[in-house]
Amino acid sequence: MSFIDLPPWLLSLLLAPFGLVLGSFGNVLIHRLPQEEPADRNVVTKASHCPGCKAKIKPWHNVPLLGWLWLRGKCAACGWKIPVRYPLVELLAGLLFAASPWLFPFGTLIWFKGLVCGFALIVLFFTDFTEMMLPDVLQFPLMALGVLLTLPQVLRPEALVKIWTGSGNLIQALAFHNGLQPAPAWSGFEPAVTWQASLIGLAVGYGVPALMNQLYKWIRKTDGLGMGDFKMLAWLGAFWGWAPMLGILFLGAGLGAAVGLPLMLLRRNSDQAVSGQTMLPFGCFLALATPIVVFFGRALWLGYLGWVG
Repeated sequence: MSFIDLPPWLLSLLLAPFGLVLGSFGNVLIHRLPQEEPADRNVVTKASHCPGCKAKIKPWHNVPLLGWLWLRGKCAACGWKIPVRYPLVELLAGLLFAASPWLFPFGTLIWFKGLVCGFALIVLFFTDFTEMMLPDVLQFPLMALGVLLTLPQVLRPEALVKIWTGSGNLIQALAFHNGLQPAPAWSGFEPAVTWQASLIGLAVGYGVPALMNQLYKWIRKTDGLGMGDFKMLAWLGAFWGWAPMLGILFLGAGLGAAVGLPLMLLRRNSDQAVSGQTMLPFGCFLALATPIVVFFGRALWLGYLGWVG
């Protein structure tokens, strides 16, 4: 028997609404976690309210995507313009859930791990983009979770689950394999992320960028990376192991340079550009680099070695 006897397309339709609702909660996290006052950071008991006039949002105005469209992007009470980021986050989370059965075997540990990582990256991307901040309250639990997710495969390494592919075939997947494995639109096993690799990834993810930052600080007399960036690399290392984490670091640095250098040239007459202190949300580039490395890192690395050879 399969874990749930439904084809991937139907699973996508069922999962998408959950993603939209979680995306709505993601907007709450993005707005509230960077706040200075503890009461303003409350995401559990404090009701949803307009950031402009503080009026409570009515339930039918809070429906993901539809509420923003109905209100035409403005608060019903004061007319405060609701940023397009709100429906965008909801849409991305809905697409993440809808795409998940096509990327990972549904109901397995790697499927759950992919969803958690993807949702965390969405929240951290927009938090860093809007506030230049990567909240500890999210990143520290993710570090612990990354290590804990390596334990089920130690206890039940041979547990199997059956899933339907898009072509109607029934395939078997390892329920607790902590690495990529066959799914309806993905083939090939990746090495499992062991608890040892997770702990090394956690330590190296924090340590390597910290050393790089110290070297940059020694040369330029200022920080090149923020502490939140170290912590983000630490939990990504705990999730995917030390080697993918290093790939994420260097690809993220490359993406940051591709954006930062043109900005410095455009601002060459400003004091910011002269001092070389153009601020960039590096967490955004790490978030963009993560799915590329997770899905295509090994192929890109082997292609690079073949090209060099």
